[in-house]
Amino acid sequence: MREHRFAYRVPLYEVDMGQAVYHGSYYHFFELAREALLSDLGFGYQNLLARQRHLAVVEAHCRYRQAVRYNEALEIITSITEVKSRSLRFRQQIVKADTGQVATEVNLTTVCINFEGKPVSLPEELRAKVEHWLAETIATKSE
Repeated sequence: MREHRFAYRVPLYEVDMGQAVYHGSYYHFFELAREALLSDLGFGYQNLLARQRHLAVVEAHCRYRQAVRYNEALEIITSITEVKSRSLRFRQQIVKADTGQVATEVNLTTVCINFEGKPVSLPEELRAKVEHWLAETIATKSE
């Protein structure tokens, strides 16, 4: 499975009084990493917005293993596990850069919606770029 890696350092505004990241804030980190993946694929989120589309999270299963704290260096690893006509499924892990330990992981499904909130097809250009990126992994493994 192909992985995209995104480096991030926890800012002060994401932590509570105990200096640990609030559980809901992990979704900010996951979103930043998904945006970085789309940008690195050559189809940044602005391309979706220009087409009056958005990727809405419709399902998420998150497992918190270890607290993440202020100023910790993290690596967020993102994989696309499924591509359908209207949706993308992601698997993401937040890994502590100093230890390599998985702190948090999520499996989530996004559905492409228009600005009226109705499900629509993924832009063909995005789908093609995702499928090409995934196919590169298969080609690399077989060589």
